[in-house]
Amino acid sequence: MEDEMNLDLNNEKKVLCEKIIRDINAVFLKDADLTSFEIIPKETNCNKSPVVHVDHNLGLESWCAQHVYDHAHRILIAHRKQTMQQQLRALQQQQQSDSLAKYLNVALLINPDVTTFWHIRRQLVQKNRLSINKELQFSALVLSIKPKSNEAFAYRRWLYSFQSADAIDWPHEISICERAADRCASNYHAWSHRQWVLQNAPPCLLQSELMRTEKFIRKHITDYSSYHYRQLLLSRAYEQCFYMPDESQPPWSSLRELLEHYGLAVAAPANADCDAAAEALLQLLLPNLNRNGVSAQRLRSFLYCCNVAASDMRLCAEQRQLYGVHDCFELHRRASLKFIVEQCLRLLAGLANGPGFYMAPNSVSQTNELRKFDCESHPFLAAVRRVEFQLGDKHKRWCKIHLNFPNQD
Repeated sequence: MEDEMNLDLNNEKKVLCEKIIRDINAVFLKDADLTSFEIIPKETNCNKSPVVHVDHNLGLESWCAQHVYDHAHRILIAHRKQTMQQQLRALQQQQQSDSLAKYLNVALLINPDVTTFWHIRRQLVQKNRLSINKELQFSALVLSIKPKSNEAFAYRRWLYSFQSADAIDWPHEISICERAADRCASNYHAWSHRQWVLQNAPPCLLQSELMRTEKFIRKHITDYSSYHYRQLLLSRAYEQCFYMPDESQPPWSSLRELLEHYGLAVAAPANADCDAAAEALLQLLLPNLNRNGVSAQRLRSFLYCCNVAASDMRLCAEQRQLYGVHDCFELHRRASLKFIVEQCLRLLAGLANGPGFYMAPNSVSQTNELRKFDCESHPFLAAVRRVEFQLGDKHKRWCKIHLNFPNQD
């Protein structure tokens, strides 16, 4: 008698789970523009559908989430336990593949960390049972509930491997990364995916990224992942010889302020035009530079990127005044200063020359060449060493190690 009651209860639960999964699938079929999914806290069944659909947002009441997931999980694992021939036959039949997709949708929305389920979706895509565009939308829906889902980001990169770079909506991909990082602090997977976008997207994305990351840093003051990404972004911009016309008044204002902070006066007046201001800055930063081996585009990119780095140093100082001392501010200030000093040294040492050529500072021989440089013969580097050495013994040791500054006499 007890066994029959348990069997009836299990059957009722199975029927209920199937109904809920059908309701969720109906929402997917009805609304092609779903943007978010949430588990709605609710502990009891109120004798109505636990599936909530409002304005392209999908929700599932929490009291049934575990039951629905367990039911979908059992069916999907049973599929995986079949022989390879049986699995391929199921994938090739439209009705069975649709049924698999229905259970996969529910299981991955509730628990997106199961690699096996993402692998089944890949098989369905390869058999043309799921479209790439809809899968991109589904993975974005998963990221709305779990912004740190590495499986979802990896799945998106796999889907993009079937598309050409020109066909990819890179700004939209950046927006997905930004939403995920905005919802979860120190979101390593979101920032790693954003780095992948940066490496594969066209250079025209650099300008908007510089603006976006500055806004993000101002909002998330202690999320060092954003600072680190901005450092990579600046290196990428310089590597690509990227620059934008400086419309600030005076031109290169942040770089001019930094030089004045170090006690160096820029020869060009504040109202000088951009070319005159650029020449005056180059005379201070790169004195006696052999310009025959350096393109004008490289020098413009050098000034532009150094101006961005100087602006970041000022931003860190402003943040410290507003919010107090944080490691993020000091670390990013150091990284920005290191970028300026390192690029000055590399240009003066002839390690970054040619028309638009950039050589990443990786090899030991290049590092040794930089260490041989006499900083005392360089007014800017000597001024940087003098001022930075006054910021404490700990910072002084950092300057010696990372900026290759010798001891002060």
